[in-house]
Amino acid sequence: MLKKSIFLVIFVSVSTLVFSQRKHGDFQRFSDRVYFGGSLGLAIGNRITQIDVLPQGGIWIFPQWSVGLGGRYTYRRERFSFDPSSTSIKPVTTTIWGYSGFTDILPIPDFNEAFGVKLHGGFVIHGEFENLYLDRNFFDITSTQGMGWIRMYMVGGGWRQRIGDRAAVNFLVLWDLTDNRYSPYTSNPILRFSITF
Repeated sequence: MLKKSIFLVIFVSVSTLVFSQRKHGDFQRFSDRVYFGGSLGLAIGNRITQIDVLPQGGIWIFPQWSVGLGGRYTYRRERFSFDPSSTSIKPVTTTIWGYSGFTDILPIPDFNEAFGVKLHGGFVIHGEFENLYLDRNFFDITSTQGMGWIRMYMVGGGWRQRIGDRAAVNFLVLWDLTDNRYSPYTSNPILRFSITF
């Protein structure tokens, strides 16, 4: 707990020090409205190995509203999956491909500008749809459908911390509204961390 608190204090202090004088929403050129980024994921455990690559790009329509597109590639290996046809236990792998569309609304994009506190971040409201191409049998062994597309809708919110002129770190908590039985997410809500620049 102490390590997390120290990390948070250092992170906020450094982001305040490296922050430039430009205000959020000060778009002088079209390229100032466009942003890119995403997240990488790695999970290694006794039973599961998973690698995620989630690139994204977006555009600020207004200073407090953006829309964008994202991609997804996931490699997943389960070391001890049960095969009901042979009563044996063997490793199984799968890949997931997909794309998403999202929107972000920042009611108060910068607490320093709004309230004069030394915190260059604000709350974000996030909505997203995600289309994934995956093996349904991997996530539900009773399924007879095999490879196919599934669609999920997620909503949530979080914190967007600016760490430079254009860069930001986003912490999101998302809820899957569809609760699809083939979902690759093992928990609901879903925690997401991403960087944009």
